[in-house]
Amino acid sequence: MKKNIVFSFLGVIAVMFVTANAHATNGMRMIGFGPVQDSMGGVSVGLPLDAASILTNPAGMSVLPGRIDFGASYFKPSVDYKATGGANGATIDSDRGGSPVPAFGLIIPLGEKFRFGIGAYGVAGMGVDYAPNLYGSATYTSYSQMRFAPGLSYKINDMISVGAVVNIMYATMEFNAASAAGQLPHMGASSFGYGATIGVLVKPVDFLQIGLAYETKSYFQDFAFNTAAGVDKIEFDQPQVATIGLGIKPIKNLLIGFDVEWINWSDTNGQNLPKYTTNASSAMPWNMDWSDQFVYKVGVQYTVIPMIALRAGYNYGKMPLNSDRAFENIAFPAVSEHHFTAGIGINFTERFTINIGGMYSPTAKLSGSNPAQGISSYETEMSQYSIDMGITYTF
Repeated sequence: MKKNIVFSFLGVIAVMFVTANAHATNGMRMIGFGPVQDSMGGVSVGLPLDAASILTNPAGMSVLPGRIDFGASYFKPSVDYKATGGANGATIDSDRGGSPVPAFGLIIPLGEKFRFGIGAYGVAGMGVDYAPNLYGSATYTSYSQMRFAPGLSYKINDMISVGAVVNIMYATMEFNAASAAGQLPHMGASSFGYGATIGVLVKPVDFLQIGLAYETKSYFQDFAFNTAAGVDKIEFDQPQVATIGLGIKPIKNLLIGFDVEWINWSDTNGQNLPKYTTNASSAMPWNMDWSDQFVYKVGVQYTVIPMIALRAGYNYGKMPLNSDRAFENIAFPAVSEHHFTAGIGINFTERFTINIGGMYSPTAKLSGSNPAQGISSYETEMSQYSIDMGITYTF
């Protein structure tokens, strides 16, 4: 019975990923994974509450029961830009619709000390779809990434747990811009990637947990695009991430979590990145020139009655963009900074729970210019919301 449930959920995940394009909220990365983390502002490293801890701090599996967490988010950004020089100054809205983002995690106890876990989550993405204007052409970009993460945790003693997972990734990428100026479409490329995440969870006293997690750089195959001029290849990896988190239980039924996360964007999305390793079409080089980013997360869970847990959170990360990179910031507008979240967990039985959450990111703007790109001035802005729902079965 349990095997049938697991395989059915994995089948749904696979179907969802084929159609999903997971936009992101901090740079190209989701603030959290699944409805519980999302409703807590992304907090999880020092306060593991669900199977998504497999991705964020695998040591957290040791303090959780056997469980299946299955969910999905509907993520909807609203994006627009206006520019002069290379465009007519009109405000252009992106036609990109909302996207489903899958979330699946499974934790299986292996005796008293070990836990096996596997997660399948949409973790990153971004894109726009603008009508013809900039450089007299349409501007279309798309990046999405799915991650499969099998791993183990080990409970050393009542105070310390450790964990590690292997990150196996699949990403798609395409873009089409400035076609009127001779730039060829780059469509339909995909790539497999690999990396790892390790974590530690320490509980020095009953009311406090401290978590540390490190995610290695994610190394991807070059994205290969078949163009009319030949094959173009782009090297586009994803950054290493380090996080410290606290989980505090000051009174009965109240949990408070804090995470501080560092994302090394400059190494993968920095100056003159991503880069062509083969440029048969003589395409304009990319130069996103992102800086490293600190992300601050706080989340609260209060169990009102045994059946109901209320959650709320806040997440802030200063946009990593360089305002001088006009075209890149229009094509990949990672401008959102503030994120407000809330949610509820409803325990229908001791084993079965429904989790519902939501996120809202108010409008953030970025403006600047780049005469070398033919853009004398520009402004791009974005707001976002998501609705999350999931079910949990513990065993």
